[in-house]
Amino acid sequence: MMDVLSRFGRLDELIQMVYQGFDRFVVLSQVDESAWTIHLALKGPGGRWWRGARSSQDILGIIGTSVTPQALDILAERLSETFVNGELAIDDWSPEKGANIKLTLGPTSKNPVQVPLVELSPTEGATYAAALLSEIALQAQPRRCRLNPPTFSASTTRLPPLVRAPSPPKTLDRKEALNAPPLPTEAQRKIQVLEAELAEAKAQKAKSKSPPLNSGASERELCSPLLHQLKLRAAESTAVTQAPRGASLANPHKKARKYQALEFASDEE
Repeated sequence: MMDVLSRFGRLDELIQMVYQGFDRFVVLSQVDESAWTIHLALKGPGGRWWRGARSSQDILGIIGTSVTPQALDILAERLSETFVNGELAIDDWSPEKGANIKLTLGPTSKNPVQVPLVELSPTEGATYAAALLSEIALQAQPRRCRLNPPTFSASTTRLPPLVRAPSPPKTLDRKEALNAPPLPTEAQRKIQVLEAELAEAKAQKAKSKSPPLNSGASERELCSPLLHQLKLRAAESTAVTQAPRGASLANPHKKARKYQALEFASDEE
C-alpha cells in the first residue's frame, strides 16, 4: 500500500494568521503517520480552539482515481504554497457554541480543499496550548531562551579585526642601487626626455626672471645710475671729513675757538 502521509511532510509544522472581518485566527498544520491535522484558534478574550484532520483515505479521495506518487507530491506542494501565501478562509463561521465550521485552502482556486473543524472543550484547548508552548520553549533554547530570533546576530557585536598600516616603500641604498638591474631601453629614453624637458623649463624660468635689455643699451649705461649715486655719497662724505683748516669740527662753517694759556706771577715777585 502507498504511504500517502509521507508525501505530506512539507505541510508539517506550519503556522499562519487569518484575518476575517474583525476576527483573527491562528491556523496550525501538523502531519504524523496517522493523519494531517489542523488546529484553529480564535484570538481575543473569548479565545476558543477547533481541530480537524484528514486521513490517508481522505487525501486519496481528493486526488481521485489516478493516484500516483507524482500526483501526491503535486497536491502536497500546492497545499503548502496555498498555506504559506495565506490563501485561507473560515467558512460557515459562527460564534455560537458547537457550530460546524470549515477551513478552506485556496478558496478562489479551481479545486479548493476543505477541512471540517470541531470545537474543543476548554480543557482540551488548554492542554494543546500548553503542549505547543513547551515545543516553543525547547526550540528557543539554542537561541539562549529567546522567544524570537535576535534581530542582530552575535557576530555583529564583535570588534572588527585590526588592519595594519602599509609599510613605507623601501629606499635603496647606494650599493643596492648600483647592483640593481639596468632599466630597459624604452625606460631610459623616457627618462632622458623628461630630463631634457626639465632643463628647458628651468632655463625658461631663469630667463623670465632676468630684467629685459633694451636694444642697443650697454651694460655701462644700465649701471650708470648706480655709479652716479655712489659718487654723490663719496663727495658728501669727503666734504664732511675734510673740514677747512681752522674750522670747527662740530660745525665746519664756524671757526674754531682758540684758547690762550694762563700765566701766573711768581712768588718771588
